[in-house]
Amino acid sequence: MHTRDDATASHPAPYVLIVNLGRGSASAPPPGYEFTTYVMPDGQEVGSCVAGLALWRWLQESGHAPQSVLFACTDAAWEDKEAAVRAEAERLELPWELHEVERHEVPRRPEQLWAVLPPLERWLERHGARPGWPLTLHIDLTHAFRAIPMAHSWLALYLERRGLVRRGVWGYGAYDPKQKEVTPYLDLSHFADLADWAEAVRAFRERLDTATVGRLIDPLEKAARRQRARAGEQPEGHLRAAISAAKEAGQYLRTGLPLEVGLSVRQRLGSTTAVHAEKAAAELLPPFASLARDLVSVLDAFALPSVASRDPKRNHVLGPDEIRRQRRLVETWLKAGMVDAALRAFRELLVNRVLLAWGETRDWLGISIRERAENRLRGLVSKPPPRPLSEDEKRLRDLWNKITSRRNPFAHAGMCPEPVDVGGATQALREELLPAFDALDDVHDVWKLRDTPEVAEVGDE
Repeated sequence: MHTRDDATASHPAPYVLIVNLGRGSASAPPPGYEFTTYVMPDGQEVGSCVAGLALWRWLQESGHAPQSVLFACTDAAWEDKEAAVRAEAERLELPWELHEVERHEVPRRPEQLWAVLPPLERWLERHGARPGWPLTLHIDLTHAFRAIPMAHSWLALYLERRGLVRRGVWGYGAYDPKQKEVTPYLDLSHFADLADWAEAVRAFRERLDTATVGRLIDPLEKAARRQRARAGEQPEGHLRAAISAAKEAGQYLRTGLPLEVGLSVRQRLGSTTAVHAEKAAAELLPPFASLARDLVSVLDAFALPSVASRDPKRNHVLGPDEIRRQRRLVETWLKAGMVDAALRAFRELLVNRVLLAWGETRDWLGISIRERAENRLRGLVSKPPPRPLSEDEKRLRDLWNKITSRRNPFAHAGMCPEPVDVGGATQALREELLPAFDALDDVHDVWKLRDTPEVAEVGDE
């Protein structure tokens, strides 16, 4: 039996079931639904005139017997159908004493849809649901009326996100009057996976969460490759490389580490391009071809052009491309709302730009050379100025001064009585500091800081 709610050893997840009862057909015998043999997702057959009772029977025989069964319907529907539904439950040898009833209106306005939620929450809480200790919620939607199927589906997803339930079967008996003897019973809960995908794609777009997208594609890609392998085919590894890069890069993007991002992406992407990934996904997982292309396009923009086989971080050479790559990351972190990471990386970017102007392209990660560059920048902002400054030097002085003054409150927030101005820092980065860096980047000589004294650090910056 397929469910998403297998019990853990520490907390066996109890099961509950909602059965919807709608108007039914006046031409059918009570309770107004045709008798048919439902073919359940695992192939088991259950004959009944009430699809929700067929699901109840199947859950019971499969070791997932619900501890409570809630019939959701209008007053009129329950009065009309209660006796016939009870008789059918007894015929199927179901424990009728477990049933409860929730009467509601047929929703015609948004507030009526939302009115379904509080009694549903109370029912779950009565049976032990609480955040972190969820019940597995199964729902039969077959006989539901008008907006109820959508309401229950999305409310179940909402309750799952709150940690009150785990997703069980969202059952629908696909009855066909032309083939009424046998009816496939479908599990529509798979459509809720689209919500997971939508959430993952938004997290990727807005918060640089490449790892969640990678984790979602991962099992699908593995299953598709195994299927191809059984057929004697050996798909290219480009999609696998993209997934590996996405999963690995996520941790470095979240923590704002420019070099680690670049190293990890290139090591796992290798020569895989966005075109390669799109083509591979089109063969293995066609619905995700464009997502694979977009994912690799973003990751490739963060990757180093190449990676040394030994000690790759230490052996990475500083050059104009590296400056541009780190500049992209600063802006990306800013757009993702990671202001602290953007400021931290921006400060290091200024130091790196000085080292590039000095020609320190191989030992640029050494502590002593970086301290020299920082001390020269401090010398530029010393008061009084070390000498008459050119207009470009004044702009560089102001840029370094503003970067450090914007970053210090983030670095030492626990020691500052004033609140950290996140919004002000964000606006300054976007509207002032990044444009100022771009204007100075091509003025190579200003970064050499000639005739600028070194001023040692006083306290932490």
